[in-house]
Amino acid sequence: MNQVKIGHCKMEKLKSLNRYLLMPAVLLIFSFTLYLVYDDIKVRTIHEFENEQLILAKTASRGISSFFDEYKSDLRFLSKFRGIIDLTDECGKIMTDYYQEHKSIIAAVTRVDSHGVIFYTHPYNQSVIGSDISYQKHVRQVISTHQMVISDVFMSAQGYLAIAIHVPVFNEKEYAGSLAILIPIDRLGKLYLEKLKVKGSGDAWLLSENGIELYCPMKGHTGKSFLENTHNDPRAIELVEKIKTDTSGTAKSIHQEASANSKNRLNVKYITFYRTPLGNTYWNILISCHEKDIYNALSRLRNRLIVIFSLLILIISFYFYSLARVRNVLREEAKRKKAEKTLQESEEKFRRLFEDHTAVKLLVDPVSGNIIDANKSAAVYYGWNRDELQRMKIDQINTPSIEELKKKMEKVFSEKRTQFEFRHRLKDGSVRDVEVFSSKIIIGSMDVLHLIIHDITERKRVERELIEAKEHAEESDRLKTAFLQNMSHEIRTPMNAIVGFSSLMVNNYNNREKLEQYAEIINLRCNDLLEIINDILAISKIESGQLPVNEEECNLNELFNELFVFFSEYQKRINKQQIQFNLQALCEPSACTIRTDKVKLRQIFINLISNAFKFTHTGKVEGGCKFDHQQNLVFFVSDTGIGIPSDKHEVIFERFVQLNHDEYISYGGTGLGLSIVKGLVGILGGRIWLESELENLSDAKAGGTTFYFSIPCKIAHSV
Repeated sequence: MNQVKIGHCKMEKLKSLNRYLLMPAVLLIFSFTLYLVYDDIKVRTIHEFENEQLILAKTASRGISSFFDEYKSDLRFLSKFRGIIDLTDECGKIMTDYYQEHKSIIAAVTRVDSHGVIFYTHPYNQSVIGSDISYQKHVRQVISTHQMVISDVFMSAQGYLAIAIHVPVFNEKEYAGSLAILIPIDRLGKLYLEKLKVKGSGDAWLLSENGIELYCPMKGHTGKSFLENTHNDPRAIELVEKIKTDTSGTAKSIHQEASANSKNRLNVKYITFYRTPLGNTYWNILISCHEKDIYNALSRLRNRLIVIFSLLILIISFYFYSLARVRNVLREEAKRKKAEKTLQESEEKFRRLFEDHTAVKLLVDPVSGNIIDANKSAAVYYGWNRDELQRMKIDQINTPSIEELKKKMEKVFSEKRTQFEFRHRLKDGSVRDVEVFSSKIIIGSMDVLHLIIHDITERKRVERELIEAKEHAEESDRLKTAFLQNMSHEIRTPMNAIVGFSSLMVNNYNNREKLEQYAEIINLRCNDLLEIINDILAISKIESGQLPVNEEECNLNELFNELFVFFSEYQKRINKQQIQFNLQALCEPSACTIRTDKVKLRQIFINLISNAFKFTHTGKVEGGCKFDHQQNLVFFVSDTGIGIPSDKHEVIFERFVQLNHDEYISYGGTGLGLSIVKGLVGILGGRIWLESELENLSDAKAGGTTFYFSIPCKIAHSV
């Protein structure tokens, strides 16, 4: 009987339990059904929104494409005018007339020559005419491909952010440069996107291929990267990647908008994008819209569903709360026992890992700084055994000050885990660079610092070497840059004279006196240009080892006579006849004929004597050869010029180095002369050195420099 009652009670309890379980099941099914209905309506609404936004984007895209087609056609037409091709005065008039007709949309019309130098621009801007813009990516592209190019956003030579269309100009089949228009980056966006009727609070904006916002109604966005404006938000990054692969579509991302309190903030929006191909590049039209604007028609249904879902959640929550409350008491006790067991196992596992780990590990009391424990690897690394380490404080190992050590300990406790570098002292007195990873752990009831230490001494050494190598490379790059700038100036100076006086010769065809004068000037400037090219070729051959030594008999007196005649004319050309000049061999006539490479010896003297005249204003320049105390033949060139500081005696032989002591005087030159001299002397197996004294104008003290060099040579004993 009792067994029957017990069985009956169990059945009743089971039925009651089934009733309790049935109610939440029904509610869940109902809620899920409502969710499916709402989700279906939501998906349909999104598709309708996408279609509407794509229509707007395509409309704007057609406008932008038509704009570029029209202006590319115009530029191709203008590029065939003879004035544009030949860079005559008519060029400026054609560009001015074209600008006046289109100034509402374009900012400038520019003619660039075949080397990437601005020949003319309208509106006229003298400061940019003659500027070399070949460094700009799109200019390099049109020079290399001879094809029409549309640029990305760039800072124009006129000083504003713009987009350029470059059309190549050809003189028959020869590339003669490009004709370009500059368009302010936001002007096209305002023209084709500003008046788009976007739903609700949505915005339309324009991105370049590289993700630059060409137009955006939000203040401060135009001209900046979309990712920069969105602080590299992951959703924005995902949108950019999708734009690169798909020509159109819709995604959820973030964009900025003006909030009610007049502060800009980033909000999640639906963004439809559409690609506009533009020849060598493409732009993307993006239209953003708030989710609330899309689902405005569903707002009432959504609110009702929210209320229903809230009631369902409350009912289900209360139901399960009632069931779970009784069980929680039993579970808490089981959890407590399990936690104690887990903690004990965790401490034992940590102890095993700590003891046997190959890395150096310490346990430190953060309050007193005492080393609580050290593993075997720590004893081997530091040289003290574990008992000795446990009687030490951490500041007996660390080399920094106590103040610098509490700062870093405070940082450890303010963060769960941190990393920093120290210098640790070993028992043998040596100091090593270490990287310390610190984390706070609890052992029993005590807060302890767990330090993992890695020796990075070798890595630091390599880093220092890399830094030194980087600094050396940067210095080399700086010298090369200075050399290229100097080359540009040195080459342009004679070239400008050659071009200018060549033009004047045409206008003075019947004036023989002026023709001869202009021809002489052109000849001199051509010689200057030839010297520059010879210097560059010489240093190139020296460095590549392509200069063989051709030994022959050389009479020094004859060589000095040739040099004397050459530099006497040179003095007249540079207008320095006031300087006394002398060359002689201070040795017996029987020793004046030697066997060496005469051409290279002459080049060494030409470079040294030219340098002496350049830096000497008054006094004398002398050169020659003599025997020293060891009866070695030594050549020399001396002057009474400005002198060279003692700390620069080695530097001046390096490539591209120029020492100009006077900020008001430009001495010119390529900075290769002495480098060539040193290279030639080295090829001949000799050495070069100098003595110098600086000129001091305040006390009228004269300066001067003497270069000496000796080369292995054989006395031919010819008179």
